[in-house]
Amino acid sequence: MSFGDGVNICRVANEGKRMTRNPVLHRPPVQKERRLAVADPTWQLPSAVAVAIGVGIVYFLAARFSLSLLTKPEGVAVFWPASGVAAGVLIALGPRAKWPVAIGAAAATIAANLLGDRSFAGAVTFALCNAGEAILTAALVERQFGSGFALHRVRQVLGLLAAAVFGSAISGIGGTLGFKLFHFSTAPSWTIWQHWFASDALGILTVAPLLIGAAVAGRDPPSLKEALEGAVTLFAITLTITLVIFLPRASFATVVPIALLFPLLLWLAARCRPVFSAAAVFIVALTIVWTTTFWHRIFR
Repeated sequence: MSFGDGVNICRVANEGKRMTRNPVLHRPPVQKERRLAVADPTWQLPSAVAVAIGVGIVYFLAARFSLSLLTKPEGVAVFWPASGVAAGVLIALGPRAKWPVAIGAAAATIAANLLGDRSFAGAVTFALCNAGEAILTAALVERQFGSGFALHRVRQVLGLLAAAVFGSAISGIGGTLGFKLFHFSTAPSWTIWQHWFASDALGILTVAPLLIGAAVAGRDPPSLKEALEGAVTLFAITLTITLVIFLPRASFATVVPIALLFPLLLWLAARCRPVFSAAAVFIVALTIVWTTTFWHRIFR
């Protein structure tokens, strides 16, 4: 070995020590990209406004739909999909969207309640509860699983379930106080809290997985074969539910199509990405709520 070779070996060794001592040079590229994405001012200005407006519009429409499903005498909606809109968008986009989502959800809540029979103080209270619920639910998911959350494992599904239950339970306390102080409800506080908790938790578990799965599919699109297979199965599920609604009321005419839903749902879960299963659950849940409340009432 020559003298020049010895110098080169020492130089390489020194470079390795310097990179080990310097955490910036040794940081994985994924962490660099994540830091840049959070601090990117081009996202924070126009994109934040777009997110706030988009969440506000969808949240308002979902809230107005839910306010037509009020229970008596407590006056709480039996199904609140708007909670899933806010929590799902915030989980999908990450902590950088916290304030745009919160502002959009709060503004939509106030507008939807003021168009009903709610006072301004009550509307503001409910807005704070709804915005805080989305932030708390998404923060729990972020803390446990980090960024880029997806429903690919049972542990992640259970984590979303736990976060939805906890966030809805906490927001239900504020919602109950709002009903008692500003809406003058005569129902027991426990009943109000139960209905708030159930409606918000169901809303998160019904809508949020669909938005989370759509975000994941947007970052990593499925193949054409998988997309076609999922779309065909979703069409078959929709057709089966339609048959349940319009077929005669004989027992076999209702039980058989409902039984056919299970292999279709199992096929989606086994063969396709979670976004397709989430879409199927959303279709089934919305159909049950719609028919139970407004139409044939076949699920009562």
